[in-house]
Amino acid sequence: MEKYAKLVVRSNTIHTDNLFTYKFSNLLIDDLKVGHRVLVPFGRGNKPTEAFVFEINNKVEDNIRLKEIIDVLDKEPIFSKEDLELVKWMKNRYLCTYIDCINLIYPKGYKLNNYKVAVLNSDIRNLDQLEIKGLISSLNEDEQIVVNSILDNKGKIKIDKLKSINNINNILYRLNKKNIIDILWEYKDHKNEKKICYVSLAIDSDYIDEYIKNNKIALGSKQKEVINFLKYNDDSEINDIMELLNASKKSITSLYDKNLINLEIRDYYRRPKDIYSTDYKDIKLNKEQLYAVNKITSEMFEENKKPYMIHGVTGSGKTEVYMEVIDYALNQGLDSIFLVPEISLTPQTIDRLKNRFGDIVGVFHSQLSEGQKHDVYKAIKAGKIRILIGARSALFAPFKNLGVIIIDEFHESSYKSEKNPKFSTIEVARYMSHKENISLILGSATPSVEEYYKACNKEYELIEIKSRANKRPLPKIEVVDMKLELNNGNKSIFSIRLQQEIETAIKNNNQVILFLNRRGYASFVSCRNCSYVFQCENCDISLTYHKRNNIGRCHYCGYEKEIPHECPECGSNYVKPFGIGTQKIEEELKNIFKDAKILRMDKDTTSKKGSLEEILNKFKNKEADILIGTQMLSKGLDFDNVTLVGILSADMILNFPDFKSFETTFQLVTQVSGRAGRSDKEGKVILQTYDTDHYAIRRAINYDYEGFYEDEIKIRKAFGYAPFNNMVSVVISGENEHIVKQNAKNMYDSIIYLLKSRGINNFDFILGPNPCSISKINQNYRWQILFKDEDIEINLLKGIIKYICITKRDVVFNKEVNVSIDINPNNIL
Repeated sequence: MEKYAKLVVRSNTIHTDNLFTYKFSNLLIDDLKVGHRVLVPFGRGNKPTEAFVFEINNKVEDNIRLKEIIDVLDKEPIFSKEDLELVKWMKNRYLCTYIDCINLIYPKGYKLNNYKVAVLNSDIRNLDQLEIKGLISSLNEDEQIVVNSILDNKGKIKIDKLKSINNINNILYRLNKKNIIDILWEYKDHKNEKKICYVSLAIDSDYIDEYIKNNKIALGSKQKEVINFLKYNDDSEINDIMELLNASKKSITSLYDKNLINLEIRDYYRRPKDIYSTDYKDIKLNKEQLYAVNKITSEMFEENKKPYMIHGVTGSGKTEVYMEVIDYALNQGLDSIFLVPEISLTPQTIDRLKNRFGDIVGVFHSQLSEGQKHDVYKAIKAGKIRILIGARSALFAPFKNLGVIIIDEFHESSYKSEKNPKFSTIEVARYMSHKENISLILGSATPSVEEYYKACNKEYELIEIKSRANKRPLPKIEVVDMKLELNNGNKSIFSIRLQQEIETAIKNNNQVILFLNRRGYASFVSCRNCSYVFQCENCDISLTYHKRNNIGRCHYCGYEKEIPHECPECGSNYVKPFGIGTQKIEEELKNIFKDAKILRMDKDTTSKKGSLEEILNKFKNKEADILIGTQMLSKGLDFDNVTLVGILSADMILNFPDFKSFETTFQLVTQVSGRAGRSDKEGKVILQTYDTDHYAIRRAINYDYEGFYEDEIKIRKAFGYAPFNNMVSVVISGENEHIVKQNAKNMYDSIIYLLKSRGINNFDFILGPNPCSISKINQNYRWQILFKDEDIEINLLKGIIKYICITKRDVVFNKEVNVSIDINPNNIL
């Protein structure tokens, strides 16, 4: 009986984003399973292409000619049925392609290279040397060069190696027509694996000398050294032996030929080095923590359990709760995934997990090499990693017995992908937990408004931890009105009150954290004479000034420009940086506190590998008094000696043109304030702002999340923002502004036509088309259409957008524009 497979082919175009049917031979019937990676002929040229088996059927539509699967690329399927169901769900949810979703779960380090080769025709290969020479002499000069190149490469050569020959495609075509060569596709499947050879004695160390003597085995001096070394260091790595004893590989392998040693090839797992380290602390849980642990663990095997939301104040010991839950899951034979917003910012959390659970803890993030990522994948498959900590991509790790997913600081925007598929980590985790009965735990001191709304509506099991683990009160937040400071003649970045508190903290041998949500020296550079502002040449945004190199840098595309002393517009010398950045804070601090040791932590100082850990280690070891930083400082840092936190401009985020700016302000103020007083020393926060009356500021200084939520949810409801309505953003971008604008209008007109055909005549839920708030990024102009599902069902809206932007893309849009769809975007800039 013939069998058929429905496959997704690796091709990232919308035209091939379908399931293709292939037949497979009797040879593969027992081997091929759903989830397998296979090789298929694809397209007119039958190029060997990687594909993924989604279904296997006994029947197929009549009267269709089918191609046959060439090969199965792996012994076992790389995807489970649950993986494939997740791919289908994400494709529908986020309006993306199969391959976009497959790439999330595809093992890193796997790669299939396909290429064309020119080979001598089989009839030519059967001729003797004289006949071949005679045949070559009848060809023209160019044809002779090609055939000789093939002969020099044992009858086969990659066509890429012949590209330097003029008109090579025409020459190959002629030789093929003359039946002298054949053009074939070949492929090479690569896995970025590392193996190591281990050496051990084949005979017991007590008897080996006697065995050598009795069998009269002649050994060289180096071989004797190797034997003696292995008597005391059995099971050693071959490269170590070669290096330590200065022995050659040949002298070692000859011992194998003489049956004196065993050689064993084993998998080697590449792991990143741990730079940051802390001491393990045995901590006794308080009542609130114990309640949280008991609630989650007692329901771990219950079906239809709700996800858990742990709303715990900063320093409440949420990580200890997570570790107890992970420990319980391990004892039940279940694995755990621990997600953090940015892996590079949580070395303390990684170290705490490794201290407690040892080598079964793996780390997965974007800064690992391809080889390291592949080894993590392989170690999970082999059961060597049972707990994985990582950023959002770690959610797709191939655990077979996953029991727990933890999303720490789940309010962070980095849990929403900005690349296709533009998925929400929380949404995907909720889908997985529901389908596979996994315990899902979301933890934060400042939950996002949308998710807290769900908790209030009983979609989550809300667990509250209202007191700090060290039983100390939350640090008192003191507000300083910077308008009054200015009126009193203080033009410094630092208020008099903050300066006094910094001086006191340093005098008492304590440490200070200063927070500003902007890196660089100043916000922008302008001419005071004519108001000219130095702009990025690629983007619609001003350059941020970096004093050390006297450059303006675009923080969107990376464009840099040296800032001249004269204004290019009016020629005056009144060119000056305006606003403040972390570099400027550092400079002014050094002028005020001349003896203070200062560290700065932002993207500029942490771009090199290991530099972040180095800064954190120095601060932990009290090699600095003051740590200045951007929002990196808000994420999970824990220092015993920090008693003062200064927030330098709380309303900088408040005035951001985005509907989530009030929420972001409350979250950052609360999270940064929580870095103070985390040990036995009492903490204090000085919050500098020009808007002392805003509800986000007033609620934050009292740690009143519930009050902030009540204020914010009323505004969200009045304006129809999340969680009351979904929002879909479609951004059309390209290098030609007129074409981008016209394409945005084409899309709008197409949508209006389809809506009217369905009897819908109220279009108030459509905003645009308009230029984006940042109308140009990296030489690409950007127009946007926003949709709210206020007066239209979300699935109908998504269906229409998918039809226009994906199915009919070639009809509605020009080829040179990009179309980006984002469901419930983080921001609409």
